[in-house]
This record gives sequence, structure tokens and C-alpha cells, in this order.
Amino acid sequence: MATTFFLLWLSPLGSPDVPASVPSLTVLSYLLAPLILWIWLSQGTGWGLATAIWSCLLAGFIALASRQEILFWLPVELIALSLVTHYGITRWQRQVKIRAVEVEHLEANSNTSIQTLGRMLRLETGLRFRLERYQKLRQTANTFGATLPLEQLVEQITLGVLELIQDADNALLYLVDSKTLSLELKQATGRGGGKPIVKTKTGDLFDHWVMRQAQPLLVEDVKKDFRFSEMFAGKTQRPLGSLIGVPLMTENRCLGVLRAEANDSEKLSSDDLRLLRIIGDLAALSIENSRLYSRMSELALTDDLTKLYVRRYFEKRLEEELVRARRFKSPLSLLIIDIDRFKQYNDTFGHSAGDKMLRYVGILLKQAQHAGEVVARLGGEEFAWLLPNTAADAAVQKAEDFRRQMESAHLALRRAMTGATVSIGIAVFPKDGENVQALLKAADQQLYRAKVGGRNKVCFAE
Repeated sequence: MATTFFLLWLSPLGSPDVPASVPSLTVLSYLLAPLILWIWLSQGTGWGLATAIWSCLLAGFIALASRQEILFWLPVELIALSLVTHYGITRWQRQVKIRAVEVEHLEANSNTSIQTLGRMLRLETGLRFRLERYQKLRQTANTFGATLPLEQLVEQITLGVLELIQDADNALLYLVDSKTLSLELKQATGRGGGKPIVKTKTGDLFDHWVMRQAQPLLVEDVKKDFRFSEMFAGKTQRPLGSLIGVPLMTENRCLGVLRAEANDSEKLSSDDLRLLRIIGDLAALSIENSRLYSRMSELALTDDLTKLYVRRYFEKRLEEELVRARRFKSPLSLLIIDIDRFKQYNDTFGHSAGDKMLRYVGILLKQAQHAGEVVARLGGEEFAWLLPNTAADAAVQKAEDFRRQMESAHLALRRAMTGATVSIGIAVFPKDGENVQALLKAADQQLYRAKVGGRNKVCFAE
């Protein structure tokens, strides 16, 4: 009886005085189903199972209290509901765990992809930097190859070093003097086009080390490097923290030293040194080509035997001086000089003696010429002497002085003293001619007069 009153008190549709009707009890019992679901979902399996057991007991009490057989199905239905709910929730939790594992895998893959992407971006940035660097290196190499005069080339080399090695503040280029075999500063360029103060024009201990060892050098901190710190002790007049240097090698021969330096320590690295080695190799090849070009130019302009200008260049200079003489209405004289009886001299003493005589005449002519004058070997034993701003009387005096010098000169040959005389023809602008060919012809005619007149003479048109 107490149980009945307890259940009736729980029922919202019943009262202590009036027994609840079957429909009301059924509705009350079925309200337990959402309660089970809510507890199971919100509090978990333990509380959900406890609530299901409590609900089954409650539904059984309701069935006993109401004495309605049909209500005895309620506990069975609640048990079935609990089992279905437990199965569904378990399946749902399993799927949640599977999805969580998949999400973790996706997150791990995502993190891996992000890291891979970051490495690829860094690699791309590095490759782009290297590509830009090598493009600049290619442009620098083309600049080196296109620059032939040595004075311009050494400047291009130091500018190329500063352009390619961004942390370098100064670039210095030393070349080995062929006579003294010591270093000689050819170019020093600072960042921004300034000129760094270089105290030792023949290189310091770093440059000498590179030249002696014929090896590249990296000094990250000049004050801490055990090889140089005690000897160096800040002897430069400019800031110097770190430096790199490479020898300029060609065919196992050191042409010089190329050096880049930074004001602060730890600024230049091994990567910069590798790049400087490439620049150094290109620079060494370009310097060698420049010297060969200069040598070929000299051979093209000067006679290899006498070191005087050749006829082609002499005629070009004569044409330029004629233009200047016409413009300023100034005099100009031309001397054609020929060694007397040179064939006989060759036949007597041999061609080597004749070559020695030609060289000797070339030396005397170079000693006699003044600034602005041009001496050349026209061919064979014939020479020319161009005298700008020189009238006939002064030209005759110069010719006579040289003739007497040759007459009194003696050349040692095979332990004997030999000598030779010269004949000289003179032509004067504008009296004897107003162009190159006319002047050469006039001077040659006067030379012929001197030869016919007995040689060892100076002839000119009076």
C-alpha cells in the first residue's frame, strides 16, 4: 500500500485520494524513456545503465501497483531501449574515436605537409638566391671577357667582387711584378665607389700568405685567428674584421691576389670564399687575355726587332699631325733615315750582326726623340722621324746631330768595334707636300740625293 501511494505521489496525473488511471500510468512510464536517453548521452554509460535499471524497477512497481498486466511490458521495453541505446552509443563512440584518429592523422599529415612546404619554400628561396647570384656571375664573366685594357679590367674585377659578395666592404687586387716578383696594388675599391686606405702597396701578411701558399684564405676574425693575430695587431688604417683572399692562378703560375674584406668580424663565410674562387679563376683568365691582347697590340703597332712603331701606325700619326698643322697653321717636318751600305754590312758580318745594328739605331732614335715626336721603322734599314711644330732649320739641325752621332758611334761585335753611317732626307709641310704620300715621296727623293751625293749626308729642298 505504501508503494502504491509513493507511485501515485510521483505521478503528475494521480493524487493520494484517487488512484491513477491506466493511461496516466502508461504516459508516466513512457516518460522514463527520454530520461534514460538524456542520462545516457549526457552522463555516460555508467549513469545511463544505472538509470535504465532504476527505470525498469520503477516501471515494474507501477505495473504491480496498478495490477495491469499490460504494463508489465514496460520493463521489457525499457531494457530493449537501454540495449539499443547502449549499442548505438557504443557504435557512435567507436566512430568518434575512428574519426578522432583520422583527424590526428590528417593533422599529422597537415603538419608534415606544412613543414615540407616550408622546406620547399626555403629551398626555393635559396635556389632563387643562387640563381640570381650565378646570373650576376655570368654577367660579371661577360664583363671581364669584354674588357681588354688592363686598367679597366682590374676596376671591373673589384666592382664585380663587391656586387657578388654583399657583405664585403672593400675589394683589393694585387698583381705580381714580373721583374721583382713582388705584389703590387693595382686596384682598391670600397663599397659605394670609395677608395679604401691601403697602407702597404705591396700587400700585407694575409696577401703574402695567399701568394706563398697558392691557397685560398678565410679569416673570420683577424684579431682571433691564431695564424695572424699576434703579427697583425690592427696594422691597417681602415676597419678590418674579416677577410677572404684567393690566388690568381694560371698554368701553375701566380698572377696576383684577389681579396675581399669586411669591416666587422664573422661577416664573410666559406660560401663567400667559394664564390671568390670562381671570380678569381675568371679574373686570372681575363688578366692573362688582357696581357696577351696588349702584347698583340704592341706587336701590331711596333716592330719586334727595334721596338719602334711600324709604317702603318706611323702614317696614321702623320695624317693626324697634318690635320693639326693645317688647323693651327704650324710647321711640320719629316725625316727619312737609311743606314748606308747595310747590305754590305750584312754580307760581311752576318744577319745577326745586321739585326744588332738595326736595334742599335732604334735605341739611338728613341733616345734622340722628344715628347710629341714619333720614330718608326718603315722597313728594312729605313727609318722615319716625325717632328711636329718643327720648321726646316730645326729639322736640319736635328738630322745633322743624329748623323754625327751615328758617325761617331761604335758597336761591339765579335770582340771588334764596328760602325755605320746614315743618309737622311727631309721634307717640310706645306712647302714639300700637304698630304702623307706627298711628304713621304718628297723626303724619299731627298734621301736618294743624299745617297747619290756620297752618303752620310743630310739633304732637303732649299
